[in-house]
Amino acid sequence: MTNGSIAKRYATALFEEAKAQFMDQQIYERLGVLHSTMKAEPELQMALINPHVTAEKKYQLLLLASGLDLESTNLFTRFLWLLLENHREDQLRMIIFIYREMYRELHDIDYVVFETAVPVDDATIEHLTERIKAHRHRKVEYKCKVNPRLIGGFRLRIGDRRYDYSYQHQLELIRKELCPTQ
Repeated sequence: MTNGSIAKRYATALFEEAKAQFMDQQIYERLGVLHSTMKAEPELQMALINPHVTAEKKYQLLLLASGLDLESTNLFTRFLWLLLENHREDQLRMIIFIYREMYRELHDIDYVVFETAVPVDDATIEHLTERIKAHRHRKVEYKCKVNPRLIGGFRLRIGDRRYDYSYQHQLELIRKELCPTQ
């Protein structure tokens, strides 16, 4: 069985149980916190795959990274323990990704990444969000990224669609047109 199918089985089981217990949004939010923490703290991922770190210690780390205290018990905490008992902690990032995609699909949410060369103001983000909602007839969850390499303009990713209106991209197109052999 491939790692992707293992993660899918775990994510699906968690998602189905969360829906049955009307906790799918809670789990979604908790996984979002955990994902952000894992992204900000690469040491956490290293600790999770370290065979010398005990399951109990990994569990404590995951609870803290999820914003929970050590006395918490619910579907989410039981799921984390099940994952550790079965030595599937290396699948956690993929499980989070799959669960969040399933949740967004069920609740008609587009995940939008808006990337610009400089930070943009809230009014611009609100305008973009409203335009996407009106066009796609779905809710929007967004992430803004600043990437100075874009020089100017922006990149937009909505689900699996990508739009590149950056100066960097335009300059690359011009370079290819002027020097087709490079």
